[in-house]
Amino acid sequence: MCNFKTLYYASDGYLIMCNDCQHFQLAFQTTLLTMTAQDLHVFHTLVKENRAYNPFDTNPDRKTIYIPTPLEGYGMILNHKELEALFQLLETAEVNFKTASLLDLFKTA
Repeated sequence: MCNFKTLYYASDGYLIMCNDCQHFQLAFQTTLLTMTAQDLHVFHTLVKENRAYNPFDTNPDRKTIYIPTPLEGYGMILNHKELEALFQLLETAEVNFKTASLLDLFKTA
């Protein structure tokens, strides 16, 4: 059974990590993904790239941004607001993960 550490939690989603198996679980709106650290890194990079390279749409509610996931044939289709929310989720979780990792270095055995 997994022993989860919460890296981010809000009304639009969460990112948690299992301390035992080192897998991550990402929930965002109606999507739930379980992935390895490498898969999460690639997914986070794709979100960053899409955020940087997709010009602002005159209709920000239109779902025009496709983000592939580690699952073959499965991706997320988002609008600009959703992309920004997912980006903020991933960025905050990454900072929290790095902070927790640094703090773990100072724990006494």
